[in-house]
Amino acid sequence: MTAIQPQVIEHKPPFWSRSRLFIGACVVVVAGIGGALYTQDSVKSAATLVTTTQQPAAQIMAHKDYLEVQPIAATAPAPDQSLELWAIPEGGTPVSLGLLPEDGKGIIGLNPRQQESISKPVELMVSSESKGGSVSKQPTGPTVYQGALATR
Repeated sequence: MTAIQPQVIEHKPPFWSRSRLFIGACVVVVAGIGGALYTQDSVKSAATLVTTTQQPAAQIMAHKDYLEVQPIAATAPAPDQSLELWAIPEGGTPVSLGLLPEDGKGIIGLNPRQQESISKPVELMVSSESKGGSVSKQPTGPTVYQGALATR
């Protein structure tokens, strides 16, 4: 007697199975979040600060809630001094944006008041202040750099 061999029929799941739909949806969500974060953190405005002799000294890129500082020419303050960045609105009172990083390159976080002060084109100025920055909340030392912050 001959044994009958059962035939094995392969069952292929359809291309759009539940697991593939789930993975596809996850990819779409991740791409959307990544795109939203990328556009939120784009550079809103920028300035090239120059010395009193009109030599480029630093590049400032303004993001939504922070400034990115890139030195062009290395200038370190005296050991007992700090370089403080100011927004000078037209006809307004200077607003401190914070101290420049000691090595010239870095990030300066902005609070809502500071963000508002640079929300439109404004003049930026760096002054040499006593270590830790101006205690009077206004520039007291000489101007080291300056330049216009322009919207991109």
